[in-house]
Amino acid sequence: MKVELIEKAAQIVGDNQLLVNIVSKRVQQLNHGADPYVVTTPEMQCGDIALTEIIEGKITWHEMTPEELAASKGEAVEADPFAELAEAAAAPAEPDTLTITPDL
Repeated sequence: MKVELIEKAAQIVGDNQLLVNIVSKRVQQLNHGADPYVVTTPEMQCGDIALTEIIEGKITWHEMTPEELAASKGEAVEADPFAELAEAAAAPAEPDTLTITPDL
């Protein structure tokens, strides 16, 4: 793979691990016969094609929410029993009493 393509794609994706995963998945698709979304030349390898597709905006990605991930696996999503407590703790509480201490 060409370093220039890696650097440009890394700026677009932002996370190197995510970039590796996207490129490897797309290379796998190309190796199994998927058509490229960009114009290619004979010297381009599958990794270069995948990086070029990212750079030109031909490939998009979406990180699955826990609900989407569970649905894709055919599982039911369990409610988080601590979610309400975390939301309540994050919200500013109204004071029951207000004490004012004068500066002496």
